Amino acid sequence: MIQLENHAKESVKTLAAAFGTDDAEQVEQALAATFEDYRNDIAEELATKYRQAAGDSAALAARGFRQLTAEETRYYERFIDAMKSPNPRQAFITMADSDDAALPTTVIEDVLGKIRTEHPLLAAVKMVNTQTITKWVKAKHPEQMASWGELDSAVTKEITGAFEVVDLGQGKLSCFAVLSIDMLELGPTFVDAYVREALAEAMALALEKGVVDGSGVNGEPIGMMRKVAAGVSVNTTTGYPAKTVERVTDFGPAAYGALVAKLVKDEEGRLKPAGALSSLTMVCNTVDYLTKVMPATTVLATNGGYVNGLFPVPTKVICSEAVPEGKAVLGLMDEYSLFVGGNRGLQYSDEYKFLEDQRTFKMVQYANGKADDDTSFVVLDVSKLDPAYITVKTKADGASAGA
Repeated sequence: MIQLENHAKESVKTLAAAFGTDDAEQVEQALAATFEDYRNDIAEELATKYRQAAGDSAALAARGFRQLTAEETRYYERFIDAMKSPNPRQAFITMADSDDAALPTTVIEDVLGKIRTEHPLLAAVKMVNTQTITKWVKAKHPEQMASWGELDSAVTKEITGAFEVVDLGQGKLSCFAVLSIDMLELGPTFVDAYVREALAEAMALALEKGVVDGSGVNGEPIGMMRKVAAGVSVNTTTGYPAKTVERVTDFGPAAYGALVAKLVKDEEGRLKPAGALSSLTMVCNTVDYLTKVMPATTVLATNGGYVNGLFPVPTKVICSEAVPEGKAVLGLMDEYSLFVGGNRGLQYSDEYKFLEDQRTFKMVQYANGKADDDTSFVVLDVSKLDPAYITVKTKADGASAGA
């Protein structure tokens, strides 16, 4: 991972101070400065690593630089030429009109692999790379699609209703990145590493937020914390309504079993496959894990050591800062699909003004996500969660062994 250098760290401090002033203009300026410094850090660190290993393919690979395919090399060569052009906007328009305007799918596959490795939540959901496809047909309940009996219109209607079309074009991840014109001289391998690093950071943060609590409007996925039941009313501004929060004070067998039981039947009351609970996961932020969830699932054993992760039903815990404090999401990760589709490639933008020796480009990636069913996830209030303790049950005085 890229490490923040001193000037980016100072920008973060300035941003924190700006948030304390409640001055919207000052916050906006601090955000822009932080963004620029962070992108510059990425470029500078990668450039240093590249120069140290230039010409040595093994050393480049060891420092995170990929051996580019012929398609990737051609694409980045065209991108570099466009960035160097006296009229970059027109050069990018010409590039966009070509048949291979989008980023090669191999780049996106590598980015998806990176964010799945570094972000456990995104690794847990069903992430599908649809490549250049912008619409995806998915089965809602594949285990319910077959039935005995004569084929008639009712069965045909049931089968048709078991599919839905996910429009990836409605969800677009966009981010801006700044690159010094001098650094373009380092060539396609360096530009590829910079683009992948910037794209991975932007995609990971946005996707994780969308997966947890995306509104479902304004291009966002529908998050796990939102209702997706058939016929639910969707507000054009605030999106899908939030799920009702279940307050929990302990994870004892009775309480926890009741929560998990809400996940084992679909909206129509049909039992899900026996293996559905294999992906049972709780998602919470790090603070709540350390102060609420961990104490509620950890006990001191008789041998003097602590035993943790003691859920009555086997459950994996994932920390994500996208979950607000005091809440947690419990659900079946195999029932959330995150689709990452085609992209518009790298585009020149003049949305932000920088020094003459820097150019700004924009990356747009199509994506969308949604839970299979409204019963796939429940939202918990863990703010009053009690620590776990060992219960000792004694036999009443005078009771016989056979009583």
